Amino acid sequence: MSVCIAIGNAKTSLVKKAKRIGLYENFGENEIKHIEDKFIDISDYSDLMNAKRSALNEFMNWCYNYSG
Repeated sequence: MSVCIAIGNAKTSLVKKAKRIGLYENFGENEIKHIEDKFIDISDYSDLMNAKRSALNEFMNWCYNYSG
């Protein structure tokens, strides 16, 4: 599974969760941490890894700014 697929799945899950229980503080934090742990290597700064970091940062911004 790629980081983009994981982010897409997490977005879908978070939207459903927000509809069910509403928004809450630290919305998406667990999903972000899970994706980071699975896909980001803190010692690798190759172009591919930086692209993954960029995608994760965009997902973080989406989570922080999501309003339903």
